[in-house]
Amino acid sequence: MSPDLVGYLAAAGFALAVAAFLVGRLTGAGATRRRELEEQLADAQEELSRVAADAEDLLEQLGTARDEHEAYRLDVVEHFSGTSDLLRDLTVQYRSVYEHLTKGASTLCPEGFVALTEGLPVPQIAEPLADRKRSEEAGPFEPAESGAVNGDSETEAPRLSV
Repeated sequence: MSPDLVGYLAAAGFALAVAAFLVGRLTGAGATRRRELEEQLADAQEELSRVAADAEDLLEQLGTARDEHEAYRLDVVEHFSGTSDLLRDLTVQYRSVYEHLTKGASTLCPEGFVALTEGLPVPQIAEPLADRKRSEEAGPFEPAESGAVNGDSETEAPRLSV
């Protein structure tokens, strides 16, 4: 045999072996498994993309919910602070009316009035926050004279006797 023929036969044998390898790879059980794994990988990547998008949406919703919660919390604090100030003012006004009525009753009808000994036993009422800030800048708070109603200058609440 001629050397050329041997070379051609060797090349043809090699090409046939490569072709058989490729055919086996594309049509065999391994190829089917490879296609299944590639499909599973594509599905997993798609699911991962959906989960990442959902996670981003959830983080955005969480941030919005936190902002809304903080705004609500501040509204609640402001509301109850205002309620506290209003109740303090109401208490001061009630005390003023009580002292006015006590003084009037002792002056206008002392014989029929039951003795009141000391006015209201209410501790000093706290200043609202804005007044506290101003008073810290201006110095200690000095309440008006006890018993003073509408410009009266008595130094203590009147005592009533029968």
